[in-house]
Amino acid sequence: MLTTDLFDFAYVPDWYGQLDELSRVALPEPWRFKKPANVTKNQDTPILERYIHMIFRKQCIEFNSAEDDRKGAQFFHVENERACFHTGLYNSRYKGIYAFFDRNHKKDSMLEWYFRGFCDELSPWLRYIQPLPHKPSYYTAKRGAGFNPDWPIRVNVEHILGDTENLERIPAKIRKAKNLPLLFETAVELGRRRAVVEPGLVVPQGYQGKIQYLLPVYLTNMKKPDLVMTLEVMDGYYMGHTCLTLEMAYLNARVVARPLVPWLTELVK
Repeated sequence: MLTTDLFDFAYVPDWYGQLDELSRVALPEPWRFKKPANVTKNQDTPILERYIHMIFRKQCIEFNSAEDDRKGAQFFHVENERACFHTGLYNSRYKGIYAFFDRNHKKDSMLEWYFRGFCDELSPWLRYIQPLPHKPSYYTAKRGAGFNPDWPIRVNVEHILGDTENLERIPAKIRKAKNLPLLFETAVELGRRRAVVEPGLVVPQGYQGKIQYLLPVYLTNMKKPDLVMTLEVMDGYYMGHTCLTLEMAYLNARVVARPLVPWLTELVK
């Protein structure tokens, strides 16, 4: 069994330097927010850092759940003196970028592995690994290959408004409105109708190995969403029972693919 925390799995030297190098090698992409809601220690590549941690966790879970070693190696290669996984990122030659580890021989560290860095398939580090792990992917529920705006959305308003974290993500100026349940359900339905007219408005996110969807919810401003509703794929409809901030939505969406929809891209630089 692999631990799902990168820093529990391996000794990682110069972590921020490694991320900076990865951001230079990978296809160009914004890796930080314009106006971050929270200050992070890593101010240059916080989105990339979170992405790598999430992909590492996902691939370890898939490896641990695999029926046998051969299937497990599709997610994470761990054998003898080497370990690696596909980051889901690509370089300028459109070659996949891998995270590579070898055995940790540092006497002052109890961790089994040592993170060497990021590389593509031509690196000497990967010379003796074949086949290489697959690109991370998510299971798409049957009949849910893409968001279907014609499906109804059932909103668990009682759960959302009764949960402190969800409630705090709703704009303060309407948080205590007596008709908030109606306002919220109306905004979600309006978002669904908007998705009919604007294909691509709703974006996927990965959750527990499966695809969910992120619907922007416009409560106080029709030009900028106030928050985002997560939609779980059910049998012929979607269930909404969690709200996210826009930054949270971007981070979750990026685990699946680089967001290109304007309501998310305007957050980053």
